[in-house]
Amino acid sequence: MTVHPTTSPFLAELFGLEGKVAVVTGAGSGIGHGIARFFAEAGASVAIADRNPSAAERVADELNAHADRATWIETDVSAEPDVTRMLRHTLERFGRVDILVNDAGIFPAKLIAHMSLADWERVQDVNLRGAFLCLREAALQMRGQGTGGRIINISSVDSLHPSMPGLAHYDASKGGMNMLTRSAALEFGPDKITVNAVLPGLIATEGVAAMNRGAGPPPTEEFNKRIVLGRIGTPEDIAACVLYLASNAANWVTGQTFVVDGGYLIG
Repeated sequence: MTVHPTTSPFLAELFGLEGKVAVVTGAGSGIGHGIARFFAEAGASVAIADRNPSAAERVADELNAHADRATWIETDVSAEPDVTRMLRHTLERFGRVDILVNDAGIFPAKLIAHMSLADWERVQDVNLRGAFLCLREAALQMRGQGTGGRIINISSVDSLHPSMPGLAHYDASKGGMNMLTRSAALEFGPDKITVNAVLPGLIATEGVAAMNRGAGPPPTEEFNKRIVLGRIGTPEDIAACVLYLASNAANWVTGQTFVVDGGYLIG
């Protein structure tokens, strides 16, 4: 999907990101990739952070085919030195950070009865610890710049209602992310830094496809039946909401959780 810049000065001012610098974690694939594309189309420079360097480089090359708007860096968000290096790389390349999207996350299915402490901690380390580390470093940079900023956390509808057995560690991490969002919004509001979360429903990503390739019925089959709009979501469905939250249209919105699920939670 290609986003075409508007010719309306009003809409360009409201939704355009010209001159802004964004960091998107987990942007080598899936939802993060879609967000990075939307940001670049809206005029932002984008740092693609992903633990898969070939995927990150591929996305950066895709965005740079039209304009020199992207850089990439291999990043494990659960490792504090990697997060520090990610921010430093972005500053060296673009000079500032205006937007952070915490998208990096993992969801290896395992029932609680068979879940080791290492299984639990790995999910918390990536999904919640990683979000905290990236948020802290980006918010401190934005505070120092003195011009405000935007932080958008990609949570999940599973933070409000478990979708299937085997995701207790993931669901808990995303519930924590929702509260981190609200607490950070309260703390950094005086710095004109907004912090919000987007809670996707079932999205057609590489990770979901891999989960469905196991033996037996696809784990997401029952989930699909509850989507009242009748289809699985796309990365672009989430990217559109994130673009709104990153834009001037959301100047007075902070500490909120936006459910984007095709009506799953009301189904």
